[in-house]
Amino acid sequence: MSSEKINKETIKTDLTYKAYRSIRQMLFCNEILPGQKIKYKDLANRIGVSMTPVIQAIKWLEFRNIVRHEANKGYYVNEVSLKEITEVYNTRLLIEVSLVSDTMKNLNAAGIKKLKKALENHKSAVAEDNYYKRIMTDMEYHMCLASLADSKIQLEMLQELFDVLLLRYSRNLYFSSVMDTSLKEHSDIFNCLEKRDKEGVDKALTYHITTVRDHIIKGMSRLIVDAKESFSDGYSF
Repeated sequence: MSSEKINKETIKTDLTYKAYRSIRQMLFCNEILPGQKIKYKDLANRIGVSMTPVIQAIKWLEFRNIVRHEANKGYYVNEVSLKEITEVYNTRLLIEVSLVSDTMKNLNAAGIKKLKKALENHKSAVAEDNYYKRIMTDMEYHMCLASLADSKIQLEMLQELFDVLLLRYSRNLYFSSVMDTSLKEHSDIFNCLEKRDKEGVDKALTYHITTVRDHIIKGMSRLIVDAKESFSDGYSF
């Protein structure tokens, strides 16, 4: 293969990755909303690439269940649902708790230091009252904890679940970001881990994930009721 062809393939891949990262950021910041149709040309102009990398990037997002394709219509961001977010958190619970045994077996000073840093980053984000940073550092803390188990497949599955949460439910994660108890729960998990208390980690992690899940579902349910009432108020029957 000629160097010219290699360079063209590299540029193509780089542009697709650029488009992918840019669209992810737009989704995370709610610049593209669930249920919204994706307009290739507008995105291409905004990102500064041709439509081809944008389409390839959207196909990556389709593979990750963030968007869907409708025949003769185009691509749409998947809508949010109580059922799906409940499944996401229940699956997170299964994966994260199942990794605790291997985490305890592999735990060393370097792992504790790594998780402590992730906890400190989350504390800083909470102190700044930065909504998006709080969400990101929360995810990074959980991914860091899971990575200590050294289970690649489960870690990749967990990352895909976080992708669904961050890219389609970031507005709904507000209900967890304002929880006063989340930081303490993260600290409780860390303290149990540092003491090599497996049962304590299991209990603290289970409590944390189920509490966040229930809090978000309650918040989403309230939004759905409010939306229905607002719709009804606009009509006379």
